[in-house]
Amino acid sequence: MSTDPLELASPVKDELVTETSIRQDEVVEECLPLLADDPLSVPHLRRDDHTAFLKDRLHNATHIAYDASRPWILYWCLTGLCALGQDVTVYRQSVIETLTPAQNAGGGFGGGHGFLSHAAPSYAAVLSLAMVGGEEALDLIDRRALQVQWKFVM
Repeated sequence: MSTDPLELASPVKDELVTETSIRQDEVVEECLPLLADDPLSVPHLRRDDHTAFLKDRLHNATHIAYDASRPWILYWCLTGLCALGQDVTVYRQSVIETLTPAQNAGGGFGGGHGFLSHAAPSYAAVLSLAMVGGEEALDLIDRRALQVQWKFVM
């Protein structure tokens, strides 16, 4: 097993290459050497512990205390798992099932079922759906309705 931090990292790569993705790769290349298991360097990232924590939060995202923040909890956990090189597409159906009741007739998302739509949870919900991908997840995003709301905000 390699101890080279550059070989240990296996971020999920998107086929689309953009200026942002190029810059992100540059930051990753700069930061990964800092994760070396050298006593004089930054402590080693406990990937397994972080992954287990984030997966546990995803499975418990329906907890009542999180209700108003449910789209954000999904987004933060999925983002963390992506950063740790995990495949988040395995959460596609769960994310769809969690966010469908939070979507309102106007296309936006609230924090949970029955919550009014708001830009913040809508943002987190759309990003979460985009991360897990797939036709069913992306079809849940009502682009026309969100565009009308965006124009209103502007």
